[in-house]
Amino acid sequence: MKPNVFMQRTRLTGLASAVALASMFAAAPALGQQQAPMLDDLVASGALPPLEERLPANPLVITPVESVGTYGGTWHSALRGGLDNAWIARTVAYDGLVRYDREWKTIVPNLAESWEVSDDARTYTFHLREGLKWNNGTPFTSADIEFAVNLLHEPSYSGGGGFVKNPANPVTIEVVDDTTFKFIFENPNGVIMDELASVNGLTIVSLSKDYCGQFYPGTNPNAAEEAKAAGFETWELWMGDRCSWATETIRWANPDLPFMNAWMIEEPLTGDATRTTFVRNPYYWKVDTEGNQLPYIDRLEMRISDSLEEITLMALNGEIDFQDRHISTVANQPLFYDGQEAGDYHMGAEVQSSSNTMVIQFNLNHVDAKRRELFQNKDFRIGISYALDRMEIIDAVFTGQGEPFQVAPRPESPYYNETYAKQYTEFDPALAAEHLEAAGLVKGGDGFYTFADGSPLSITIDTIASLRPEWPDMLELIQLQLEAVGIKMEINNIDRTLYYDKRPLGDYDAQVWGGDGGLDVVQEPRYYMANSPESVWAFRWQAWFNGTTPDIAEEPADWAREQMDLYNQLRGEGDPDKRADLMKQILTIGQENFPVIGVSLPGDTYYIAKNDMRNIPETLFQAYLFPTPAPYDPFQWYFSAE
Repeated sequence: MKPNVFMQRTRLTGLASAVALASMFAAAPALGQQQAPMLDDLVASGALPPLEERLPANPLVITPVESVGTYGGTWHSALRGGLDNAWIARTVAYDGLVRYDREWKTIVPNLAESWEVSDDARTYTFHLREGLKWNNGTPFTSADIEFAVNLLHEPSYSGGGGFVKNPANPVTIEVVDDTTFKFIFENPNGVIMDELASVNGLTIVSLSKDYCGQFYPGTNPNAAEEAKAAGFETWELWMGDRCSWATETIRWANPDLPFMNAWMIEEPLTGDATRTTFVRNPYYWKVDTEGNQLPYIDRLEMRISDSLEEITLMALNGEIDFQDRHISTVANQPLFYDGQEAGDYHMGAEVQSSSNTMVIQFNLNHVDAKRRELFQNKDFRIGISYALDRMEIIDAVFTGQGEPFQVAPRPESPYYNETYAKQYTEFDPALAAEHLEAAGLVKGGDGFYTFADGSPLSITIDTIASLRPEWPDMLELIQLQLEAVGIKMEINNIDRTLYYDKRPLGDYDAQVWGGDGGLDVVQEPRYYMANSPESVWAFRWQAWFNGTTPDIAEEPADWAREQMDLYNQLRGEGDPDKRADLMKQILTIGQENFPVIGVSLPGDTYYIAKNDMRNIPETLFQAYLFPTPAPYDPFQWYFSAE
């Protein structure tokens, strides 16, 4: 049994100290490669080619965390409802051209075994492994990358284009041969490798030209007519149904869709499914240091439940082999700690990349002129921040774990600035009143603030209780705290679809979300500047910046435009030191203008793993762009008989 490290671990002081792992890579594998026994009969019958014909000429060699493993077994976990694609993406889907290493410090080869960058950072030449194959045995070549890029450039196609169709610096592709291609940018692009190493880089490797080409007029002139015959109004809808990009939920509903991942769909994720399962990919292109084809584990089984309580009970009863999503809550922590022996599992620590437990984003682009003026007034946001008794929230909701913190880089980040992190975090009703009145609000005879013209003021904050159960609890306390200083507030718990649909309309007061960007500062600056559709506090400013929805775009305030200019410089800068300096300038402007409000710095969370599941590091990072557990190579996890 592994020792329990979760309760004994001291606080990490930096990224380098968080994980101490051996290199992922080793020399070329030894002769005599082995495959999983479950594939032997298929090879013997001729239904599957021999291993040497399924592996590329230079398979990627993975050094196990602890030891070379053994084949077999099923990894049991759970999904919350039929739309919970995030857990699948975090276990199955992380195989791009390149990846981050396990320490989240270095970009390393993956599907691409090497690459070169031009001196002006405009041309990136990639070399794929020779002999790569999709799970159906068809070759994976430069033509597949070209197909994805061309599709994403289609004006009518709404799939996630990311860097491909960035209007500020779009990419074109030049195919040299089956294993070599070039990404060519109009302007220097100094951040593309980070983009490709994150989950955002998966789109361009997720579409097989051989299969998906049948749905696209660029490769099938009859696609539009065939789409209608198949029951779809347009080829775009047909494509979206059969060849959804990257990690979209519908992607897991089509077992015919080719994959490059360690496991492939066995039982699809359909609307009425009670479980979804994945089985090993016989063409997977990674091996261990002894030449054994990965993955070690044969199958993944994910039970589907709408009940968090049921998922928690499954884990406590030992019915889940590894999981953090949906179970790693403060409330559950004592239960899981006490239940380790009975459930035959142990707990490991996860270092959060998040800067905050909850970000309050007032809508600076509100369609109502009075609310827009109020929310754009920095004094209003400062006043709201001073009105929050953060320690009361931390004690009540997080059992004292955490500290008052704004939405700013975490202490472990090289961009950490204590002034930024701690500004306006004191609980001070007098200062709250001073700033609220400086914003033009007037307190009425009933003790509540009104607009300057005497019209009543009440703010509504949208949340998704099903996503983060702690958010409604936090908001209920905030509601009482704001009322105490004279601000009426309503909590609007809505589903995720409506949550997103409201953003382009602009008719919302505020929304809350988790504090991304605490460690991945450059890659995820959504709260420091309006750079993404997740910058809900300035959705129409980001539309102007990105040029994707010109019908709602609004020219940003001067300070926000200055940030955007700096970020464009950063994206085109090849020198990492210069990029860091530009990011510091962006953060300084963000600190000065204080666009969003944070509550507290998240404490470390945890995962649970059965005691017989091996090769899992004791400490993991947790982030959206670094989609744990996938960067820790679950394909080298295995079940031990010891």
